Amino acid sequence: MSPYRNPDRLRQWLREQCADCLGVPPESLATDVPLTDHGMTSVTGAALCGMVEDHLDVECDLSLLWQEQTIDAITLRLAPRVAD
Repeated sequence: MSPYRNPDRLRQWLREQCADCLGVPPESLATDVPLTDHGMTSVTGAALCGMVEDHLDVECDLSLLWQEQTIDAITLRLAPRVAD
């Protein structure tokens, strides 16, 4: 089973990837604050979606990031879709 089916592990991984895209330390990103408040744009969002697709083998498009605006919400949407 993939460790990323665990929501806590997935949340931490997403936080790290978002931080990498934004060029900030992971601990500076609150997981319950909209990513746009942290500076996420369509360009950094596309990079994040690419990371999700490459690493988790889960389809991710920008609409997910704008519908589910926080790391917490994205985690809840993605966790069930991560393959075992």
